[in-house]
Amino acid sequence: MERLSGPDALMLNMETRTTPMHTLKIAVIDTSRRGAPVTLDELVDVLPRYLGRFPRATQHLERLPAYQARPFWVRDKDFDVRNHLDEVTLSAPGGRAELDAVLAALAVKQLDRHRPLWALTLVHGVTGGRQAVVVRVHHAVADGLAALNTFMGATSEEGGVIEPAPIDPTSAPADRRVLGKMARAESGRLFRAIPGMVGGFARAAKIKSNTPTLPKPLTVPRNSFNTPSGAVRVCASGEIPLAAVQKIAVATETTVNGALHGVIAGAMRAELLSRGEDPGAQVSVFGVCKDITSPRTWGNEIATAAAYLRADLDDPVERVKETATSCGEAVAYRRQVGFELTEKTSAYTGRLGPVFRILAAHRMPRVMNNITTANMPGPKKTRWVGDIEVVDWVSFALAIAPADVNLTAYSYAGRITMGLVSTPESMPDPHSFLERVHDSLNEVSRALGLPESPRRDWLDTAWLAGTGSDGRKVEEKH
Repeated sequence: MERLSGPDALMLNMETRTTPMHTLKIAVIDTSRRGAPVTLDELVDVLPRYLGRFPRATQHLERLPAYQARPFWVRDKDFDVRNHLDEVTLSAPGGRAELDAVLAALAVKQLDRHRPLWALTLVHGVTGGRQAVVVRVHHAVADGLAALNTFMGATSEEGGVIEPAPIDPTSAPADRRVLGKMARAESGRLFRAIPGMVGGFARAAKIKSNTPTLPKPLTVPRNSFNTPSGAVRVCASGEIPLAAVQKIAVATETTVNGALHGVIAGAMRAELLSRGEDPGAQVSVFGVCKDITSPRTWGNEIATAAAYLRADLDDPVERVKETATSCGEAVAYRRQVGFELTEKTSAYTGRLGPVFRILAAHRMPRVMNNITTANMPGPKKTRWVGDIEVVDWVSFALAIAPADVNLTAYSYAGRITMGLVSTPESMPDPHSFLERVHDSLNEVSRALGLPESPRRDWLDTAWLAGTGSDGRKVEEKH
Protein backbone atom coordinates (compact mmCIF):
# COMPACT_ATOMS: atom_id res chain seq x y z
CA MET A 1 0.00 0.00 0.00
CA GLU A 2 1.38 3.36 -1.02
CA ARG A 3 -0.12 6.80 -1.44
CA LEU A 4 0.25 8.65 -4.72
CA SER A 5 2.98 11.26 -4.61
CA GLY A 6 2.07 14.86 -5.33
CA PRO A 7 3.31 14.74 -8.96
CA ASP A 8 1.53 11.40 -9.55
CA ALA A 9 -1.73 12.77 -8.13
CA LEU A 10 -1.42 15.89 -10.29
CA MET A 11 -1.26 13.69 -13.39
CA LEU A 12 -4.29 11.76 -12.17
CA ASN A 13 -6.40 14.82 -11.38
CA MET A 14 -5.61 16.62 -14.63
CA GLU A 15 -7.69 14.07 -16.50
CA THR A 16 -11.11 15.11 -17.80
CA ARG A 17 -13.44 13.87 -20.51
CA THR A 18 -11.57 16.00 -23.06
CA THR A 19 -8.07 15.61 -21.59
CA PRO A 20 -6.82 12.01 -21.56
CA MET A 21 -3.80 11.61 -19.29
CA HIS A 22 -2.39 8.34 -20.57
CA THR A 23 0.69 8.11 -22.76
CA LEU A 24 1.32 5.69 -25.63
CA LYS A 25 4.41 3.49 -25.93
CA ILE A 26 4.76 1.71 -29.26
CA ALA A 27 7.09 -1.16 -30.08
CA VAL A 28 7.15 -2.33 -33.70
CA ILE A 29 8.25 -5.96 -33.67
CA ASP A 30 9.74 -8.32 -36.25
CA THR A 31 8.84 -11.97 -35.66
CA SER A 32 10.45 -13.31 -38.86
CA ARG A 33 13.14 -15.25 -36.98
CA ARG A 34 10.60 -17.40 -35.18
CA GLY A 35 8.39 -17.69 -38.25
CA ALA A 36 5.04 -16.88 -36.62
CA PRO A 37 3.29 -13.73 -35.40
CA VAL A 38 2.53 -13.03 -31.76
CA THR A 39 -1.03 -13.88 -30.72
CA LEU A 40 -3.23 -12.47 -28.01
CA ASP A 41 -3.46 -15.90 -26.38
CA GLU A 42 0.33 -15.95 -26.08
CA LEU A 43 0.28 -12.60 -24.29
CA VAL A 44 -2.38 -13.86 -21.88
CA ASP A 45 -0.13 -16.80 -21.06
CA VAL A 46 3.27 -15.06 -20.98
CA LEU A 47 2.71 -11.63 -19.43
CA PRO A 48 1.76 -12.83 -15.90
CA ARG A 49 5.14 -14.56 -15.71
CA TYR A 50 6.91 -11.19 -15.85
CA LEU A 51 4.50 -8.56 -14.48
CA GLY A 52 5.82 -9.11 -10.95
CA ARG A 53 8.77 -6.98 -12.06
CA PHE A 54 6.49 -3.94 -12.37
CA PRO A 55 4.43 -3.32 -9.19
CA ARG A 56 2.03 -0.75 -10.70
CA ALA A 57 0.93 -3.32 -13.29
CA THR A 58 -1.18 -5.10 -10.67
CA GLN A 59 -2.18 -2.15 -8.46
CA HIS A 60 -5.34 -0.07 -8.67
CA LEU A 61 -6.49 3.14 -7.00
CA GLU A 62 -8.13 3.03 -3.59
CA ARG A 63 -9.84 6.24 -2.46
CA LEU A 64 -10.83 7.41 1.00
CA PRO A 65 -13.72 9.90 1.35
CA ALA A 66 -11.64 12.58 3.08
CA TYR A 67 -8.57 12.12 0.85
CA GLN A 68 -9.95 12.04 -2.69
CA ALA A 69 -7.22 14.16 -4.27
CA ARG A 70 -4.45 11.69 -3.49
CA PRO A 71 -5.64 8.08 -3.41
CA PHE A 72 -3.56 4.98 -2.69
CA TRP A 73 -1.98 2.27 -4.79
CA VAL A 74 -3.20 -1.11 -3.53
CA ARG A 75 -2.90 -4.61 -4.91
CA ASP A 76 -5.77 -5.55 -7.23
CA LYS A 77 -7.02 -8.83 -5.76
CA ASP A 78 -9.16 -9.44 -8.86
CA PHE A 79 -6.37 -8.79 -11.37
CA ASP A 80 -6.89 -10.56 -14.71
CA VAL A 81 -4.49 -9.73 -17.52
CA ARG A 82 -7.24 -10.38 -20.08
CA ASN A 83 -8.98 -7.20 -18.92
CA HIS A 84 -5.99 -5.23 -20.20
CA LEU A 85 -5.52 -6.75 -23.66
CA ASP A 86 -7.12 -6.30 -27.06
CA GLU A 87 -6.10 -6.42 -30.71
CA VAL A 88 -6.70 -4.59 -33.99
CA THR A 89 -5.66 -5.01 -37.63
CA LEU A 90 -4.43 -2.07 -39.67
CA SER A 91 -6.00 -1.07 -42.94
CA ALA A 92 -3.85 -1.75 -46.01
CA PRO A 93 -1.06 -1.04 -46.72
CA GLY A 94 -0.33 -0.95 -42.97
CA GLY A 95 2.25 1.83 -43.07
CA ARG A 96 3.02 4.83 -40.94
CA ALA A 97 -0.22 6.67 -41.70
CA GLU A 98 -2.43 3.68 -40.92
CA LEU A 99 -0.61 2.99 -37.64
CA ASP A 100 -0.81 6.65 -36.61
CA ALA A 101 -4.56 6.61 -37.21
CA VAL A 102 -4.94 3.72 -34.75
CA LEU A 103 -2.74 5.57 -32.27
CA ALA A 104 -4.96 8.64 -32.50
CA ALA A 105 -7.97 6.51 -31.59
CA LEU A 106 -6.11 4.91 -28.68
CA ALA A 107 -4.95 8.32 -27.48
CA VAL A 108 -8.52 9.19 -26.49
CA LYS A 109 -9.57 5.74 -25.23
CA GLN A 110 -9.31 6.40 -21.52
CA LEU A 111 -8.32 3.75 -19.00
CA ASP A 112 -10.68 2.16 -16.48
CA ARG A 113 -10.05 3.81 -13.09
CA HIS A 114 -11.25 0.67 -11.29
CA ARG A 115 -8.37 -1.41 -12.66
CA PRO A 116 -4.60 -1.01 -12.89
CA LEU A 117 -4.00 1.96 -15.17
CA TRP A 118 -2.57 0.34 -18.28
CA ALA A 119 -3.73 -1.53 -21.37
CA LEU A 120 -2.04 -3.26 -24.29
CA THR A 121 -3.23 -3.40 -27.89
CA LEU A 122 -1.66 -5.92 -30.27
CA VAL A 123 -1.64 -4.48 -33.79
CA HIS A 124 -1.60 -6.79 -36.80
CA GLY A 125 -1.09 -5.94 -40.46
CA VAL A 126 1.96 -3.67 -40.14
CA THR A 127 3.80 -3.45 -43.45
CA GLY A 128 6.60 -5.95 -44.00
CA GLY A 129 4.82 -8.67 -42.04
CA ARG A 130 5.43 -6.91 -38.77
CA GLN A 131 3.27 -6.18 -35.74
CA ALA A 132 3.08 -3.40 -33.20
CA VAL A 133 2.53 -3.51 -29.46
CA VAL A 134 0.87 -0.36 -28.16
CA VAL A 135 0.80 0.16 -24.41
CA ARG A 136 -1.42 2.84 -22.91
CA VAL A 137 -0.14 3.79 -19.48
CA HIS A 138 -1.51 6.57 -17.31
CA HIS A 139 0.96 9.34 -16.57
CA ALA A 140 0.14 8.89 -12.87
CA VAL A 141 1.87 5.51 -13.17
CA ALA A 142 5.06 6.49 -14.97
CA ASP A 143 6.95 9.40 -16.46
CA GLY A 144 9.25 9.09 -19.47
CA LEU A 145 12.22 7.66 -17.59
CA ALA A 146 10.10 5.11 -15.71
CA ALA A 147 8.49 4.03 -18.99
CA LEU A 148 11.91 3.67 -20.63
CA ASN A 149 13.18 1.60 -17.69
CA THR A 150 10.09 -0.60 -17.97
CA PHE A 151 10.80 -1.13 -21.66
CA MET A 152 14.43 -1.98 -20.92
CA GLY A 153 13.38 -4.40 -18.18
CA ALA A 154 10.91 -6.14 -20.47
CA THR A 155 13.47 -6.59 -23.26
CA SER A 156 17.12 -7.59 -23.59
CA GLU A 157 20.08 -7.28 -25.90
CA GLU A 158 20.16 -9.71 -28.81
CA GLY A 159 20.66 -13.21 -27.46
CA GLY A 160 19.92 -12.13 -23.91
CA VAL A 161 17.53 -13.71 -21.42
CA ILE A 162 14.76 -11.95 -19.51
CA GLU A 163 14.45 -13.49 -16.09
CA PRO A 164 10.84 -14.36 -15.13
CA ALA A 165 9.22 -12.38 -12.34
CA PRO A 166 5.75 -13.86 -11.86
CA ILE A 167 2.93 -12.07 -10.11
CA ASP A 168 2.82 -12.93 -6.43
CA PRO A 169 -0.37 -15.01 -6.03
CA THR A 170 -0.80 -13.87 -2.42
CA SER A 171 -2.09 -10.40 -1.62
CA ALA A 172 -3.35 -8.87 1.58
CA PRO A 173 -6.58 -6.87 1.29
CA ALA A 174 -6.27 -3.12 1.73
CA ASP A 175 -7.06 -2.10 5.29
CA ARG A 176 -8.84 1.25 5.01
CA ARG A 177 -8.11 2.05 8.64
CA VAL A 178 -4.39 1.74 7.97
CA LEU A 179 -4.75 3.91 4.86
CA GLY A 180 -6.58 6.56 6.88
CA LYS A 181 -3.86 6.55 9.54
CA MET A 182 -1.20 6.98 6.86
CA ALA A 183 -3.08 9.91 5.29
CA ARG A 184 -3.60 11.70 8.60
CA ALA A 185 0.05 11.36 9.55
CA GLU A 186 1.10 12.79 6.19
CA SER A 187 -1.35 15.69 6.51
CA GLY A 188 0.38 16.64 9.74
CA ARG A 189 3.79 16.58 8.09
CA LEU A 190 2.54 18.73 5.21
CA PHE A 191 1.11 21.31 7.60
CA ARG A 192 4.37 21.56 9.50
CA ALA A 193 6.30 21.98 6.24
CA ILE A 194 4.41 25.12 5.11
CA PRO A 195 7.01 27.62 6.39
CA GLY A 196 9.71 25.82 4.48
CA MET A 197 7.57 25.97 1.34
CA VAL A 198 7.32 29.76 1.60
CA GLY A 199 11.09 29.95 1.87
CA GLY A 200 11.46 27.68 -1.13
CA PHE A 201 9.30 29.94 -3.31
CA ALA A 202 11.30 32.98 -2.22
CA ARG A 203 14.56 31.23 -3.11
CA ALA A 204 13.22 30.14 -6.52
CA ALA A 205 12.08 33.71 -7.27
CA LYS A 206 15.51 35.06 -6.40
CA ILE A 207 17.23 32.56 -8.66
CA LYS A 208 14.76 33.36 -11.43
CA SER A 209 15.53 37.08 -11.17
CA ASN A 210 19.15 36.27 -11.97
CA THR A 211 18.16 34.49 -15.21
CA PRO A 212 16.24 37.18 -17.11
CA THR A 213 16.73 35.37 -20.43
CA LEU A 214 14.27 32.63 -19.43
CA PRO A 215 10.51 32.89 -20.03
CA LYS A 216 8.42 34.04 -17.10
CA PRO A 217 5.19 32.16 -16.23
CA LEU A 218 2.04 33.14 -18.14
CA THR A 219 3.77 35.75 -20.30
CA VAL A 220 3.80 33.85 -23.60
CA PRO A 221 1.55 35.25 -26.38
CA ARG A 222 -0.94 32.78 -27.80
CA ASN A 223 -0.65 31.66 -31.39
CA SER A 224 -2.42 29.01 -33.46
CA PHE A 225 -0.56 26.27 -31.56
CA ASN A 226 -2.74 27.33 -28.61
CA THR A 227 -6.10 27.21 -30.38
CA PRO A 228 -9.04 26.26 -28.12
CA SER A 229 -9.78 22.60 -28.76
CA GLY A 230 -11.89 19.58 -27.87
CA ALA A 231 -11.52 15.89 -27.19
CA VAL A 232 -10.15 14.68 -30.55
CA ARG A 233 -6.46 13.86 -30.95
CA VAL A 234 -4.21 13.43 -33.98
CA CYS A 235 -0.94 11.51 -33.97
CA ALA A 236 2.10 11.42 -36.23
CA SER A 237 5.29 9.43 -35.85
CA GLY A 238 8.61 9.86 -37.60
CA GLU A 239 12.35 9.87 -37.17
CA ILE A 240 15.58 11.71 -37.89
CA PRO A 241 19.16 10.38 -37.68
CA LEU A 242 20.72 10.78 -34.26
CA ALA A 243 24.17 11.20 -35.83
CA ALA A 244 22.99 14.25 -37.79
CA VAL A 245 21.84 15.98 -34.61
CA GLN A 246 25.06 15.00 -32.84
CA LYS A 247 27.13 16.55 -35.66
CA ILE A 248 25.13 19.78 -35.37
CA ALA A 249 25.72 19.80 -31.62
CA VAL A 250 29.48 19.39 -32.10
CA ALA A 251 29.66 22.02 -34.86
CA THR A 252 27.72 24.57 -32.80
CA GLU A 253 29.36 23.62 -29.49
CA THR A 254 25.99 22.86 -27.94
CA THR A 255 24.30 19.72 -26.60
CA VAL A 256 22.17 17.16 -28.43
CA ASN A 257 19.15 18.41 -26.49
CA GLY A 258 19.90 22.01 -27.45
CA ALA A 259 20.55 21.14 -31.10
CA LEU A 260 17.35 19.12 -31.32
CA HIS A 261 15.30 21.98 -29.90
CA GLY A 262 17.00 24.34 -32.34
CA VAL A 263 15.87 22.06 -35.17
CA ILE A 264 12.33 22.03 -33.74
CA ALA A 265 12.47 25.83 -33.62
CA GLY A 266 13.12 25.85 -37.36
CA ALA A 267 10.10 23.61 -37.94
CA MET A 268 7.93 25.93 -35.84
CA ARG A 269 9.17 28.92 -37.81
CA ALA A 270 8.24 27.26 -41.11
CA GLU A 271 4.88 26.12 -39.77
CA LEU A 272 3.90 29.56 -38.45
CA LEU A 273 4.99 31.28 -41.66
CA SER A 274 2.84 28.83 -43.65
CA ARG A 275 -0.10 29.85 -41.45
CA GLY A 276 0.53 33.53 -42.10
CA GLU A 277 1.70 34.19 -38.54
CA ASP A 278 4.69 36.10 -37.20
CA PRO A 279 7.22 33.50 -36.00
CA GLY A 280 8.35 35.27 -32.89
CA ALA A 281 10.38 33.51 -30.23
CA GLN A 282 8.37 30.47 -29.18
CA VAL A 283 8.40 28.84 -25.76
CA SER A 284 8.74 25.14 -25.06
CA VAL A 285 8.13 23.42 -21.74
CA PHE A 286 9.95 20.15 -21.18
CA GLY A 287 10.56 17.88 -18.22
CA VAL A 288 13.89 17.61 -16.41
CA CYS A 289 14.54 14.29 -14.67
CA LYS A 290 15.52 14.39 -11.03
CA ASP A 291 17.93 11.49 -11.57
CA ILE A 292 18.42 10.24 -15.13
CA THR A 293 20.31 7.18 -13.79
CA SER A 294 17.44 6.00 -11.57
CA PRO A 295 16.27 2.42 -12.32
CA ARG A 296 12.70 3.09 -11.13
CA THR A 297 9.83 1.75 -13.26
CA TRP A 298 7.06 3.85 -11.72
CA GLY A 299 6.36 7.35 -10.52
CA ASN A 300 6.94 10.93 -11.68
CA GLU A 301 10.22 12.49 -10.62
CA ILE A 302 10.42 15.34 -13.07
CA ALA A 303 10.02 19.09 -12.91
CA THR A 304 9.26 21.36 -15.83
CA ALA A 305 11.60 23.87 -17.43
CA ALA A 306 10.68 26.57 -19.95
CA ALA A 307 13.01 27.72 -22.74
CA TYR A 308 12.85 29.94 -25.79
CA LEU A 309 12.82 28.30 -29.21
CA ARG A 310 14.24 31.07 -31.37
CA ALA A 311 11.89 30.72 -34.32
CA ASP A 312 12.23 34.49 -34.78
CA LEU A 313 15.80 34.11 -36.09
CA ASP A 314 16.22 33.68 -39.84
CA ASP A 315 19.77 32.32 -39.66
CA PRO A 316 19.52 28.58 -38.91
CA VAL A 317 22.86 28.35 -37.11
CA GLU A 318 22.14 31.30 -34.83
CA ARG A 319 18.68 29.83 -34.25
CA VAL A 320 20.23 26.59 -32.97
CA LYS A 321 22.85 28.33 -30.85
CA GLU A 322 20.42 30.73 -29.18
CA THR A 323 17.82 28.02 -28.62
CA ALA A 324 20.45 25.70 -27.15
CA THR A 325 21.65 28.45 -24.81
CA SER A 326 18.11 28.98 -23.51
CA CYS A 327 17.58 25.24 -23.07
CA GLY A 328 20.82 24.93 -21.15
CA GLU A 329 19.92 27.84 -18.89
CA ALA A 330 16.46 26.36 -18.29
CA VAL A 331 17.91 23.01 -17.20
CA ALA A 332 20.50 24.71 -15.00
CA TYR A 333 17.80 26.84 -13.36
CA ARG A 334 15.65 23.80 -12.70
CA ARG A 335 18.50 21.89 -11.10
CA GLN A 336 19.53 24.90 -9.03
CA VAL A 337 15.99 25.32 -7.68
CA GLY A 338 15.77 21.59 -7.09
CA PHE A 339 12.87 19.16 -7.27
CA GLU A 340 11.61 19.16 -3.71
CA LEU A 341 9.58 22.34 -4.18
CA THR A 342 7.71 20.85 -7.15
CA GLU A 343 7.04 17.62 -5.25
CA LYS A 344 5.69 19.44 -2.21
CA THR A 345 3.64 21.99 -4.16
CA SER A 346 1.81 19.31 -6.11
CA ALA A 347 1.05 17.49 -2.84
CA TYR A 348 -0.60 20.63 -1.45
CA THR A 349 -2.53 21.75 -4.51
CA GLY A 350 -4.40 18.47 -4.97
CA ARG A 351 -7.14 19.33 -7.40
CA LEU A 352 -6.78 23.12 -7.37
CA GLY A 353 -4.24 23.29 -10.20
CA PRO A 354 -6.27 21.09 -12.55
CA VAL A 355 -9.43 23.08 -11.78
CA PHE A 356 -7.67 26.34 -12.61
CA ARG A 357 -6.44 24.89 -15.90
CA ILE A 358 -9.94 23.77 -16.88
CA LEU A 359 -11.37 27.23 -16.15
CA ALA A 360 -8.60 29.26 -17.75
CA ALA A 361 -6.98 27.17 -20.48
CA HIS A 362 -9.10 28.52 -23.33
CA ARG A 363 -9.50 32.02 -21.91
CA MET A 364 -6.05 33.24 -20.86
CA PRO A 365 -4.58 35.81 -23.28
CA ARG A 366 -1.13 34.66 -22.19
CA VAL A 367 -0.01 31.06 -21.69
CA MET A 368 2.89 29.07 -20.25
CA ASN A 369 4.16 27.72 -23.57
CA ASN A 370 3.39 27.19 -27.26
CA ILE A 371 4.64 23.61 -27.50
CA THR A 372 5.57 20.83 -25.08
CA THR A 373 8.64 18.72 -25.84
CA ALA A 374 10.54 15.81 -24.37
CA ASN A 375 13.88 14.27 -25.23
CA MET A 376 15.07 11.01 -23.69
CA PRO A 377 18.24 9.02 -24.43
CA GLY A 378 17.45 5.40 -25.24
CA PRO A 379 19.31 2.20 -26.17
CA LYS A 380 22.00 2.32 -28.86
CA LYS A 381 20.94 -1.01 -30.36
CA THR A 382 17.58 -2.59 -30.99
CA ARG A 383 16.12 -4.57 -28.10
CA TRP A 384 14.85 -8.15 -28.20
CA VAL A 385 12.32 -10.42 -26.55
CA GLY A 386 13.74 -13.87 -27.20
CA ASP A 387 13.92 -14.17 -30.99
CA ILE A 388 11.59 -11.20 -31.57
CA GLU A 389 13.33 -7.96 -32.51
CA VAL A 390 11.91 -4.59 -31.47
CA VAL A 391 12.77 -2.64 -34.62
CA ASP A 392 11.13 0.60 -33.55
CA TRP A 393 10.23 2.31 -30.27
CA VAL A 394 8.10 5.46 -30.26
CA SER A 395 6.49 7.40 -27.42
CA PHE A 396 3.54 9.78 -27.39
CA ALA A 397 2.86 11.97 -24.37
CA LEU A 398 -0.03 14.34 -23.57
CA ALA A 399 -1.83 17.11 -25.41
CA ILE A 400 -2.99 19.43 -22.63
CA ALA A 401 -4.62 22.79 -23.30
CA PRO A 402 -3.64 25.53 -23.73
CA ALA A 403 -0.47 24.03 -25.29
CA ASP A 404 -2.00 21.19 -27.28
CA VAL A 405 1.05 20.29 -29.38
CA ASN A 406 3.39 17.75 -27.76
CA LEU A 407 6.47 16.33 -29.46
CA THR A 408 8.26 13.48 -27.67
CA ALA A 409 11.67 12.29 -28.87
CA TYR A 410 13.57 9.15 -27.85
CA SER A 411 16.91 8.03 -29.25
CA TYR A 412 16.70 4.42 -30.37
CA ALA A 413 19.23 2.35 -32.33
CA GLY A 414 20.90 5.33 -34.00
CA ARG A 415 17.73 7.31 -34.66
CA ILE A 416 15.67 9.92 -32.87
CA THR A 417 12.11 8.65 -33.02
CA MET A 418 9.40 11.28 -32.71
CA GLY A 419 5.81 10.98 -31.52
CA LEU A 420 3.66 14.06 -32.05
CA VAL A 421 0.22 14.18 -30.43
CA SER A 422 -2.03 17.19 -30.74
CA THR A 423 -5.54 18.37 -31.36
CA PRO A 424 -6.63 18.95 -34.96
CA GLU A 425 -7.42 22.57 -34.10
CA SER A 426 -3.83 23.32 -33.08
CA MET A 427 -2.07 21.01 -35.56
CA PRO A 428 -4.29 20.18 -38.56
CA ASP A 429 -1.56 18.19 -40.33
CA PRO A 430 0.88 16.69 -37.81
CA HIS A 431 2.68 14.59 -40.43
CA SER A 432 3.66 17.69 -42.39
CA PHE A 433 5.05 19.23 -39.19
CA LEU A 434 7.38 16.25 -38.69
CA GLU A 435 8.46 16.71 -42.31
CA ARG A 436 9.30 20.29 -41.40
CA VAL A 437 11.47 18.97 -38.57
CA HIS A 438 13.41 16.92 -41.11
CA ASP A 439 13.65 19.91 -43.45
CA SER A 440 14.90 22.07 -40.59
CA LEU A 441 17.54 19.46 -39.77
CA ASN A 442 18.84 19.64 -43.33
CA GLU A 443 18.66 23.44 -43.38
CA VAL A 444 20.96 23.61 -40.36
CA SER A 445 23.25 20.91 -41.76
CA ARG A 446 23.66 22.78 -45.07
CA ALA A 447 24.45 26.02 -43.26
CA LEU A 448 27.17 24.23 -41.28
CA GLY A 449 28.61 22.45 -44.32
CA LEU A 450 27.42 19.07 -43.05
CA PRO A 451 25.85 16.36 -45.24
CA GLU A 452 22.07 16.33 -45.52
CA SER A 453 20.04 13.41 -44.24
CA PRO A 454 17.78 11.55 -46.68
CA ARG A 455 14.30 10.71 -45.51
CA ARG A 456 14.02 7.15 -44.25
CA ASP A 457 10.96 5.52 -42.78
CA TRP A 458 11.39 2.48 -40.52
CA LEU A 459 8.14 1.15 -41.98
CA ASP A 460 9.17 1.71 -45.60
CA THR A 461 8.82 -1.61 -47.44
CA ALA A 462 11.60 -0.70 -49.88
CA TRP A 463 13.99 -0.32 -46.96
CA LEU A 464 12.67 -3.50 -45.33
CA ALA A 465 13.46 -5.51 -48.43
CA GLY A 466 17.14 -4.59 -48.38
CA THR A 467 18.41 -3.90 -44.90
CA GLY A 468 18.35 -5.11 -41.32
CA SER A 469 17.59 -3.24 -38.15
CA ASP A 470 21.07 -1.72 -37.89
CA GLY A 471 21.01 -0.43 -41.48
CA ARG A 472 23.31 -3.11 -42.93
CA LYS A 473 22.31 -5.51 -45.65
CA VAL A 474 20.53 -8.54 -44.28
CA GLU A 475 22.99 -11.01 -45.76
CA GLU A 476 25.85 -9.10 -44.08
CA LYS A 477 24.08 -9.14 -40.70
CA HIS A 478 23.50 -12.85 -40.64
